[in-house]
Amino acid sequence: MEFLKKNALKFLSEAEESFGKKDYNMTMFFIEQFFQLSLKYVLYKKYGEFPKTHNLKLLFEITKDNELIKCYRENIDTFREIELSYIASRYMDVEYTEGVARKSLELAEKFKEVLQQ
Repeated sequence: MEFLKKNALKFLSEAEESFGKKDYNMTMFFIEQFFQLSLKYVLYKKYGEFPKTHNLKLLFEITKDNELIKCYRENIDTFREIELSYIASRYMDVEYTEGVARKSLELAEKFKEVLQQ
């Protein structure tokens, strides 16, 4: 399942590129995909499987990793924006700001360390 990690990192790279182009909606979409695949990679490594959901809160909880759950709780407002972007960036007339996209991207960059473990 190394492809999950590989694809997660590709999505993060796409998020960075979109941010540079000031396309904050796509930045948020790619960040959500990064977190979704990263968490599924973590779950697969731990349990040998992962649920077919894109609910980040649920994915964090299923890890049963206190540090990851703490990360979610400490950044709950940002994660809510990221979770919403899964649908909003594609189907709703939403415009994400540079500030929200930057904060989300910074959180994703920090979280990338989880994949390196």
